[in-house]
Amino acid sequence: MAVWYRSHQVPFMLAIIAFMIIATGGWVRISDAGESCPDWPTCFGTWGFDVSAEDQEKWWEENPDEVDSRGSGHRYTSDQIFTEWLHRGLVGIIGILVLYSHYTTWALREEIGEKIYKIHFLVTVLLVMQAVVGYITVDLDNAPWTVALHLFMALMFTSSLLAVGIMWWHNQTKFYLLIDVKGEKVMNVLWFMAFFLLLQMLIGALLSSGYHRGACGIGFTNGWPLCHGKIIPELTQFGTIIQFIHRISAILIAGFLIWGRKWVNDSNGKSILSVFIDVALGLYIINIGIGGLYLIMAGEGTFPSWVSLLHLLIGTMSFLSMAVAYLLCNTSQKAVDNG
Repeated sequence: MAVWYRSHQVPFMLAIIAFMIIATGGWVRISDAGESCPDWPTCFGTWGFDVSAEDQEKWWEENPDEVDSRGSGHRYTSDQIFTEWLHRGLVGIIGILVLYSHYTTWALREEIGEKIYKIHFLVTVLLVMQAVVGYITVDLDNAPWTVALHLFMALMFTSSLLAVGIMWWHNQTKFYLLIDVKGEKVMNVLWFMAFFLLLQMLIGALLSSGYHRGACGIGFTNGWPLCHGKIIPELTQFGTIIQFIHRISAILIAGFLIWGRKWVNDSNGKSILSVFIDVALGLYIINIGIGGLYLIMAGEGTFPSWVSLLHLLIGTMSFLSMAVAYLLCNTSQKAVDNG
């Protein structure tokens, strides 16, 4: 089998598709469409997404064991089914492309380096694991811990693709000559900055999927920035506790990111790393405001879905920007250490 690409650009292109999968997966959860295609790989026994209420009823009657937690009387809209259908389609596309990319790195491992192939092997394993976690998430009706785990796996999969692309890029261009990394402490600080961004996203996933998004109330001042109109609310309910933790951690992480940015620039000087750190920090601060907007715009029992999706995507881009900064630093530092 011929190898049709020899460029580091392909893993970056796959990372873009992975980001699209995160976006559609988020919309599946937000639109409550997690079980809108009860069978696999078909959807209500068809390959399309425009399944009428009558056809859904007929399928449930023929497949009573597949009735989900909403009951056999529930009907999904075509928009909900399309969301799940599109998400599955993108997963299928990236699955085929990742398998071929895996073959490519294996065929070129002597040329590009054994380490790049090993990391790509991790990418392939993560893809399989993500599919399994996705099945568990649907089977357990979007239990909060499964949603958080599904998001974690998606971010690790995307980050691993970026790692392959960056290492391959280094192999072809020796870009580390343009990045003067002064000591491993810089790399360690970047790691913690990325870790705390990831942690905040996972807390947010638990919060939103556990239906605690309005635990502090809604509306300006009462629901945000205050919690039930107080700076420190009565922490007697689990939802209020996790909502309050999410808000406090947001402030603490923002402070750490601001300190980390200054420390890296003072210790290492301004470089391409500074650009990615600034992007990550800027997006994070914007996302704090978007999180507040989500509660300000909410009504009794209703929350703006598009704001929730935007909150997820901005948070994802913030984490991935910091992950790229860490990966660039890590690859450059190891290149310098190896001479």
